[in-house]
Amino acid sequence: MKGSCLCGCVTFSFKTFDSKIANCHCSMCRKFSGAAYGTFGTVKAENINWESGFELIKIFNSSQQAHRGFCSTCGSSIFYQLTKPNAPFEIALGLLETEPTESVSANIFCAYRPNWPRNIETIQNFEESRTA
Repeated sequence: MKGSCLCGCVTFSFKTFDSKIANCHCSMCRKFSGAAYGTFGTVKAENINWESGFELIKIFNSSQQAHRGFCSTCGSSIFYQLTKPNAPFEIALGLLETEPTESVSANIFCAYRPNWPRNIETIQNFEESRTA
């Protein structure tokens, strides 16, 4: 699988996710993604190939246990990672160039889920931009 940030400066690849993919509804993941939840898949540090732009990744220490990486050029959220040695990268799925073969298997930190996106099954859908 290949992925890149919005500006294309940070690129990476890996063969497969090393564990499950989850939607995280915690307030930090919502703020990091700018959405109702962040969707992340786990890739072991030794299984990811940072092809370009790794030096452009800025690290934000979001807690004593974890930090988050984002592109310093375009601001794309790239990963979440525990600060312990050899911790895997939780890669933001929105960066992938192709659809992953795995599906999201869990919603986590649902106690923090906001109310505003809960009616997703009942709102109008558009194939492209909204026309109404």
